[in-house]
Amino acid sequence: MNVDVESYFRAIFFILFILMMIIRAYYGFKARRRGDSSWSVANESVDREGQWSIFVRGFLFLYMLVVVVIYAINPEWLVLFAIRLTHWSRWIGGFLSVLSLPFLVWVHHTLGEEWSTNLRFREGHQLITGGPYRWIRHPMYTVLFIFFIGLTLLSANWLVFVLVAASIVVLYRRIGIEEAMMIKNFGDEYRAYIMNTGRLFPKFARKSKS
Repeated sequence: MNVDVESYFRAIFFILFILMMIIRAYYGFKARRRGDSSWSVANESVDREGQWSIFVRGFLFLYMLVVVVIYAINPEWLVLFAIRLTHWSRWIGGFLSVLSLPFLVWVHHTLGEEWSTNLRFREGHQLITGGPYRWIRHPMYTVLFIFFIGLTLLSANWLVFVLVAASIVVLYRRIGIEEAMMIKNFGDEYRAYIMNTGRLFPKFARKSKS
């Protein structure tokens, strides 16, 4: 293993991870200023998702922090879990994560006050259909999936891979719950929105036969 190249990958990994955390913390701070704490879970959110889902998401978050800290303190401890990937694959992973960060800001900015870490509605909640939501119903998940898949390639480590794979499974399940919640609240308006958008990627309309 080329130590110099590996140090580059490690530095890029941490820069990207810290930037992502700063973006999330910034919008989380704005949410707390309007009384929506990102550190607590509303009872209605627990009822919708289930205690198991809340617990697993919390566990995965702690798991992520532990892996990142170990990677920072002594990356040699993770050598046993290394995945053999080409340097090009890892650079592509870094590029995907870099590319996703401006889109993460765009999604947060578009949601504005409607963003919350909990699955719940605030008083006067509006359906957002502008920005990236014009084409995709859940661009936040899309961007986060791409970001963490990129970090997985960049780190080339099985511990990160397991974390990301488990997170995608848990969050994808959450999407179904969220859509049911939106249909219940917005009714036909959201059903029409579903017909014109993709869940995680833009929906390309089929050409009608003449």
